[in-house]
Amino acid sequence: MEKLKIYTQEMATTHLSGERAISSIVLTISTGHEAFAGTDARVFLDCGDLGTFFLKTTGEDDFEIGDTRTYAFETNFTLEELRRTKLELGHDNSGVSPGWCVSHVLLHVTFQGSNLIFLYKHWEEIGWLAKNEALYVRTIAELQEVS
Repeated sequence: MEKLKIYTQEMATTHLSGERAISSIVLTISTGHEAFAGTDARVFLDCGDLGTFFLKTTGEDDFEIGDTRTYAFETNFTLEELRRTKLELGHDNSGVSPGWCVSHVLLHVTFQGSNLIFLYKHWEEIGWLAKNEALYVRTIAELQEVS
């Protein structure tokens, strides 16, 4: 299955040394306002060899129409490693209504020894991620290719 490819430029971290150790990533995802835009599927951010992060708030129904959710994960890799990693946002196509319309995604990073948050990348209008539904045959959006 072909992946939806959505690339964007690096933002506030471009001037920073790649040797800086990232202590956490903060991912903010907005679901679209279209009919049936929400998903019941298990959503994840795949960072290749750096790890896969599953996005779920315990006891909550994440990714409903118009929702914006933020997830923070502790990490143990450098900015350069992140820059060289393929990033994919996707879901496992499970649940009663797995189709999902993603409005936008922001990825922030914090560095060890600092309490400042830097915007790494911002993706807009990603679109529908669904499988076996008319026109929507992708469950993964490739956000960053391997450099």
